[in-house]
Amino acid sequence: MLLASAFVFAASMTLYVATLAPGLLWGGGDFARFQTWAYLGHIEGKVDIFAHPLWVYAAHPFTWLPIRDPAWRANLASAVFASLALVFVFLSASHLTRSRPAALLATATLAVSHTFWTYAVMPKVYSLNALLLAACIYLLLHWRASHADRFLYAFAWLYGFSFLNHLVMSTAAAGFAAFIVVTMCTVRGRGERVLPRLLVTTGWFVGGLFPYLYLVARSEAAAGTLGTIVTFLNGLLHVVGHFTTLAWGCGLGVLLGLYQFPITAVVGVVGLYQLWRSDSGVAALVTLILIGTLAFLLSALGPGTALTYGRDCLHYYLQAYVPFALALAVGFDAVWTRWCCHQRMRQAVVIVLTLASVPLYAAAPAIARRMVSNIPEFRSMPGRDNFRYVLSPWKQNETGARDYGMQVLQALPAGSVLFADYGPWSVVRYLQVVESLRLDVDLVQLGGGSQVADILAHGAKPALFLVDTNRYYDLAGIRQHFDIVPAGPIYRLLPNSTPR
Repeated sequence: MLLASAFVFAASMTLYVATLAPGLLWGGGDFARFQTWAYLGHIEGKVDIFAHPLWVYAAHPFTWLPIRDPAWRANLASAVFASLALVFVFLSASHLTRSRPAALLATATLAVSHTFWTYAVMPKVYSLNALLLAACIYLLLHWRASHADRFLYAFAWLYGFSFLNHLVMSTAAAGFAAFIVVTMCTVRGRGERVLPRLLVTTGWFVGGLFPYLYLVARSEAAAGTLGTIVTFLNGLLHVVGHFTTLAWGCGLGVLLGLYQFPITAVVGVVGLYQLWRSDSGVAALVTLILIGTLAFLLSALGPGTALTYGRDCLHYYLQAYVPFALALAVGFDAVWTRWCCHQRMRQAVVIVLTLASVPLYAAAPAIARRMVSNIPEFRSMPGRDNFRYVLSPWKQNETGARDYGMQVLQALPAGSVLFADYGPWSVVRYLQVVESLRLDVDLVQLGGGSQVADILAHGAKPALFLVDTNRYYDLAGIRQHFDIVPAGPIYRLLPNSTPR
């Protein structure tokens, strides 16, 4: 098993390093920001749970590696987290099926699924989420098999601690609770006391959750956390009460699942059916995590939410694909034993089931380009093809962010001020903080508030520049005081002789 686990890790790392983003990345600004924070080893400004501190601290040691640049090393951290997650998926699948071929097939299918692969090659928190979730599942299965409560308590602590990475881990709570209750109820006939063990388990969970609670209290983020929960509940109630919205959200979720597993989805459904017949604990765990993830994303369709379903569901659904891989393993085991009796047939199944999605991901951008002019809700950024960026998981050719950032800095005269919204700001910020480029430039982030006042506060500087003229800027307000003149890749702000 150790050799097989090493093979899973090595094979997935080979794939992810070969397709890893080569450095600085676009991505709404988050990728460049996380690359900067990984290099610094801390979060700039107020440290709270919404900045995902666990990923920042876990990725920081990778930036010490003596290879490539810090941005690439931060990307590498995601590849390592994803590969370790696959090891735990393989171990859990092997435990469930007692079939190494089925476990390897399920693990390989997850490894090349679109969203899992995508976030294995870019610097964000979701591959670490997958690792934490897969490790929690493995500990629970090991606890059930060994009857050693230390594994249950290790799970409880780790699950509580995982909230420090992302609050979306809470969507697995019902699945984990159901598995624990079902497992404990099956041993009551042996005279084991359930309630004391549940209390101890809860204590370990609270112990793991303590860093999260501490940050919430210290950063005064309790209102934000409570607001997130209230918004989720309100959004979910709204969607449940509107059948059309509910059907549309569920339909899109199913389509995304089919994009991850275009051929093998039906195998996963068969596996889930088999689990309900033979292992109600694992079946409840998988099913409730799937439902919890879907419910969380459906809430984004309600009014007042900060999430955008079409954009944010792409990565939040990753939470569901890890446990679904267990159902895939059970389904593969059934297919393997019933239909794959000959060696050539087995080889064909391995090739088709693990590689069938790759041609789809390669063809999808060209197909989508004929249907729509842009990916909905995705901003056009210099040097980024949104169709390829969103629909194909590999990112080895994404160099547009660095090229653009360097062009911007080269276009700025000495001592100038550059005003930018979050996306371009985070890219230029990385170049200044990590690579110490053009520190003479005063970089100012413009949010959705008083942009004109922020610009006028720097009016005494001799050279003012705006990075873009898209919908993120109050162009009408800015033009009341400045003429916006193109200057290479950016725009110079020249004071009006007579304010308008």
